Amino acid sequence: MWLLFALLTPLFFAVVHVVDAYCVEDVFDQPWMGFVTSALASAVLCIPLSALLLLSEWQTPSLEITLMALGAGCLIQLSQLLYFQALKYTEAGIVAAYWNMVPMLVVLLSFLLLHERLDTNEYAGIALLIVASIAFCALDTNLEMRGRSFALMAAAAALQAAMFLMEDVVFAGTSYASGFLLITLGLVLTGLAPMLLRSPRRAFVANLPRLTPAVGILIGIEVINLLALASSQRAVDLGTPSLVAAVETTIPAYTFMLSIAMLSLLPMFGDTDSRKHLPKKLGLVGLMSAGVFMLA
Repeated sequence: MWLLFALLTPLFFAVVHVVDAYCVEDVFDQPWMGFVTSALASAVLCIPLSALLLLSEWQTPSLEITLMALGAGCLIQLSQLLYFQALKYTEAGIVAAYWNMVPMLVVLLSFLLLHERLDTNEYAGIALLIVASIAFCALDTNLEMRGRSFALMAAAAALQAAMFLMEDVVFAGTSYASGFLLITLGLVLTGLAPMLLRSPRRAFVANLPRLTPAVGILIGIEVINLLALASSQRAVDLGTPSLVAAVETTIPAYTFMLSIAMLSLLPMFGDTDSRKHLPKKLGLVGLMSAGVFMLA
């Protein structure tokens, strides 16, 4: 059953990547505003969702599990901040591909923190992921900013890797409903934190004339994002973090193809850069997938 949820996750995330790229270019005055709008939308959506989940299988977790769940939500949102900034510098498909560094970092963190042993396949998988990531950086058409986008996504992937390990502990210590709600609460609180500062608050208010007409898009994309997170977390709950991360390596392939399709169906969401070097990009996605399956 974990595989069903793991297979749904890449489709949801591909849609999120394509629409987020549009928002960064045409809706947000500054990329970090996506960090805040996603938290606001999550807060609104979680009110009815919370009632449903509380009635289903709420289980009061320990203080340690509660703090770890809130921390996992915080890491998700901080990685999103870096992700939105990276979208300003390069196309959605390449940004999505950089997320495939996460499984490599999950294995490395498990080795460093949990003292899990690495075998030959895992070393080979890590090598493939490093080579593919560097190759994606070389294919980036934004020559001036490609190093910056790579660095941003490497940091975002490290935060996501730590989050996967924390989620594994959370779902082992409490019910799925309790873990999901607490992780989402951590996500919301972190995303709204900039509004406590005067300068970000003023900048956000100044962006409202462009944000208001896009409210439907922002809420819709957050619904899909929450479905992706819920699906991913359920897969982790039922399976193992490394296998879930392995299946999610298909996200960039979906993103490239979806972006190209949008150029014909809904041009405002498409990206002409997605057509450039497409065979090489899909080949590198396959290389990353091979590397991740070696780690799994």
